[in-house]
Amino acid sequence: MSDQWRADVLDMLPYLRGQSFVRKPYKAFRPDWEHDHCAVCGLKLMEAGAEVKNTLHEGYAITSDYQHGEDYEWVCAECFDASKDVMGWKDATAT
Repeated sequence: MSDQWRADVLDMLPYLRGQSFVRKPYKAFRPDWEHDHCAVCGLKLMEAGAEVKNTLHEGYAITSDYQHGEDYEWVCAECFDASKDVMGWKDATAT
C-alpha cells in the first residue's frame, strides 16, 4: 500500500485519532460477529482456527475508552506501525 493511499484512508478516520489500542489475538466483538477488517487496509481478522485465506488472527484492538467499547475497531500490525505517529495512536499493550 502506498503512503498516499494510506494517508487518504486515514483522513476518513478522524474518530480514530488519538485512540489507544492493545495488540492481542482477535476476538469477535459479540457472538454473532464473525470477523472484522483492519480499519485502514481492510484485511480480514478472524478468531484463531478459522481456515480462511488472507486472514489475520491478531492485531490491534481499540480499548474500552472508545465510544463503542473495546474490540469494536481493529487495525492490523502493519497499518498500526505505519500510521501510529500521524494518527496519534497509543500502544496500551501491557509489557
